[in-house]
Amino acid sequence: MTEDANTAARDGVRRAWIGIGVPVLGLVLVMIMISVATFWGVARDQDRAFEVSSKRLVESAIDGRAHALSDGTLDYANWTEAYQSIVRSWDQEWIEANFYSSVIDGMILFRADGTVRYSWVDEDLGAEGAAMISPVVAAAVDVPDLSRLSRAPTPEGTVARTVLNLDGQLVLVAVAPVTQEDDAVRLARQLFGEQQDFLASFYLLTSAKLSEIGASLDLQALAFVPAAEGAEAAGESVVLPLLSADDRPVGHLQWRHARPGIASFQRQTWPVVIGLLIIGALALTIARMLVARNIGAMAHAEGALESSRLKAEFLARVSYELRTPLNDIIGYAEIIEEENEAPATRADARRIIASARHLNNLLNDILDQSRIHANRMQVRQDVIPVAGFLTEVQGLMRRSASEAGVTLSARSGAVAGYVVADHARLRQCMLNLVGNAIKFAPRGNVTICARSAAIEGRDMVVFDVADDGIGIAKADLDNLFRPFGQANASIGKKFGGNGLGLSISRDLARAMGGDITVTSEPNKGSTFSLSVPVATASALRAA
Repeated sequence: MTEDANTAARDGVRRAWIGIGVPVLGLVLVMIMISVATFWGVARDQDRAFEVSSKRLVESAIDGRAHALSDGTLDYANWTEAYQSIVRSWDQEWIEANFYSSVIDGMILFRADGTVRYSWVDEDLGAEGAAMISPVVAAAVDVPDLSRLSRAPTPEGTVARTVLNLDGQLVLVAVAPVTQEDDAVRLARQLFGEQQDFLASFYLLTSAKLSEIGASLDLQALAFVPAAEGAEAAGESVVLPLLSADDRPVGHLQWRHARPGIASFQRQTWPVVIGLLIIGALALTIARMLVARNIGAMAHAEGALESSRLKAEFLARVSYELRTPLNDIIGYAEIIEEENEAPATRADARRIIASARHLNNLLNDILDQSRIHANRMQVRQDVIPVAGFLTEVQGLMRRSASEAGVTLSARSGAVAGYVVADHARLRQCMLNLVGNAIKFAPRGNVTICARSAAIEGRDMVVFDVADDGIGIAKADLDNLFRPFGQANASIGKKFGGNGLGLSISRDLARAMGGDITVTSEPNKGSTFSLSVPVATASALRAA
């Protein structure tokens, strides 16, 4: 009989192992595939986001330099003295004395037919600068409606921009007619059909300058590629096409595709997969242990009650230990799941997000506590209306109060109209106090009111949060504001919480120049008082 019982037990363990282990292993494999697929999708989204954002950065950097070139050109072209010395009469000495710039590589005076009247080129360019004059003028002459620029209603409209490929180098060009500063006079002169002179300014974006731009934008291998050379292989680089003013392709800017998504995918996937495998192996081991223990308990009827109790305790602990790392891993991927369209997946994602937010709130409390103790907590000096702030807090907590069956009311008496505090931190303190009052006064009343007070010679506004809940014994009041402290152990077991909220709130209140105090009696409720300074006249004027 004993051998038969042992054989039956072994067969039972084997069947249980197959019945439980195989589904658990399958679940782990499914989770691995889902995680890898999700990470891969997010990686591709990050790569596409990098491509779009880097294009915007480069386009903005080039446009900024072109805009600066246009402004410099307009300063010279829209100048009455220059108009008199160029268009009305030609003053070579005045032109040579005035046409130069430390931020422009060269300036050229020319007629609409391309005839060059005067040119100045930065001496650092040497012979290369002299060779740029004809191509720059040709590019400027090709600007559409060049002769009509002087008829623009505003000076800014008289400037046009284009780009030029010169021997494999990118050149920015700005061109404007030489006009008078007075718009009315400028527009009236067009009726006389005077011979028009134009000013073209150019800026050479050398490879070194492009490398500097790339370094400032954290982009690698930023370079200009002329149109005739074609683009680099797809996927290796990000390409930004460049067109001249008449929409002809000049070339493109390209830089190395950093692929942050793929890099992140490679870093994150294997830890997640390994973590899931470890959890799966642990689950299989635990399942086997639980099944073996359960069958052993059934085979030995004398220890059935004790075995059942041990199993329940062991299962609870293991379940907790499994949920915690699993929630950490899934919480790390909650952003990845949030845009999925499948209803079942979205429901799962909401559960994941809820867990992640809870962990995030706890982490934020811990970080706030560490910052406060390290004296690194910075608070703003906002001017906040008292009545509006009370209305805001009441609106934010109305739903929580309603769900708890608590009557929440707020009132402000004859108090100062404004206080000075960090709005976000003050709201954090008040929401914490009101939330605690609602939690500890189920189906009771919570009142928020504001009053004026003089505390240590300073004008203060005190926000009182009063409830008619369970109250706090006098001996337990000192524990309330200690980190991770609560009134007593039974409070934590019954109502939950991590014991950081009041500690952080008092430290924040003191950092804002105020304080939090409490008065309470058991079974008669509690009143928490948050004081903050009244806004001074200078603070109101500054606001």
